Amino acid sequence: MPGHYRTISGAFHQEPNIEHNNRDHIPWNAHSERADNNVIFVNGTKNFTLEQAYDKLFQESYEKWLEKERRKSRAKNAPSTYYEKIEQDKKKHLSYEVIWQIGDMDDTGYDTNPENAKNAEEILWNFAMRLMFDLPNVTFISKNKIEDPDWKPPFDAGIIITNFALNGDESTPHLHMTFVPYSDNCSRGQQTQNALSQTFARMGYKTTMKHAVDKNNELVWQNTQDGKKPQMVRDAFGAIEWIEEQKEWLAEQIEKRMNCERLFKGKNERGDLKLSDYRRERAAEKALEAELELQRTQQVLEVAKVQTAEELEKLDNQITNKKEYLSIQQMLLDDSKESLKELDEEILEKNRKVEIAEDLYREMASNSGNSNLFDMVVDLRYENQTLREKIQQLQAKLQQAYDFMKQIVISGRNLFEMFCEHVGEI
Repeated sequence: MPGHYRTISGAFHQEPNIEHNNRDHIPWNAHSERADNNVIFVNGTKNFTLEQAYDKLFQESYEKWLEKERRKSRAKNAPSTYYEKIEQDKKKHLSYEVIWQIGDMDDTGYDTNPENAKNAEEILWNFAMRLMFDLPNVTFISKNKIEDPDWKPPFDAGIIITNFALNGDESTPHLHMTFVPYSDNCSRGQQTQNALSQTFARMGYKTTMKHAVDKNNELVWQNTQDGKKPQMVRDAFGAIEWIEEQKEWLAEQIEKRMNCERLFKGKNERGDLKLSDYRRERAAEKALEAELELQRTQQVLEVAKVQTAEELEKLDNQITNKKEYLSIQQMLLDDSKESLKELDEEILEKNRKVEIAEDLYREMASNSGNSNLFDMVVDLRYENQTLREKIQQLQAKLQQAYDFMKQIVISGRNLFEMFCEHVGEI
């Protein structure tokens, strides 16, 4: 029976028109005789501006973050206010809007069904004043709160209503709720932020992703720089989940006040199913989807296992090459150290002999019979020079070994560079 069903809308928008909502600009379809039906619960154009609200909520945190970033030589071109920063952001918006409505112009219109329209208007009024302002993660901002130096939102994460208006001069009554997402004590970035997904996630309404599938329910894969990966799509949107929960309150009210059940349209259509039956079917669908998602995750894990095995094999080869290099390196190092040690010992011995001979020569130089001693000194000096020549020859051979090591490349680096690093460590 179509007369006993009503839709409940909670349309989510990213660019609210406050002038339209507050009737600073009268739309073409507004009826002046019903202008008294309009109610502004929170006025974001008369008593304060959105920029002032941003200064109150975010500016102090933004300035602290900005000072910290500039000490690190970052954020040189950052705007001076958080309002300007969000205004320039391509992903974030200064404020968001939800339009709440019961029914449509045919079944709940002021002209087509004035009794239902009036009932819907009262339900929406109570929704704004008795439900929304009593929710634990919802508050509103006002001129008095902006001017109060001690005021801050009574939560770490929630929505700040900056404008709230009931329009009752168009075909059907509806609410325009404009808000700013607010997250305090953030672990990354500045402490206090406008962060839509993070705010609703901290309120208990997470935005989640799932694996994309084709018409045959097969995984959709994509090639990336890191290998083959499955495409992901958004499965649940935290803000929409929160909106759907608030619709449950409206559904209960239209059942009490208007003797109507909620009518689902589009992807949520439930036809003639009662709400309880519809919920059971949705639960069964979600259980099946969870099972399919588990299977897809297992497929992804199998692919990841293969990729991991390939990476481990590459790593194992690198380790083997590294071990071979270290073995060669150690052998060359041991030979070099031993040869240099022997030469050092021999040089020390010869030098000592030279010193002794020179001492004796100076003592006995006046004695012509010590010519044999002079000859001995000459011989020792000659042997010392010969040893130095041997050292130069050995150094030349080492240089040849170094040149050879430079031609051997392991894992993109030549053996000589790796040898030098290892010698430095030793």
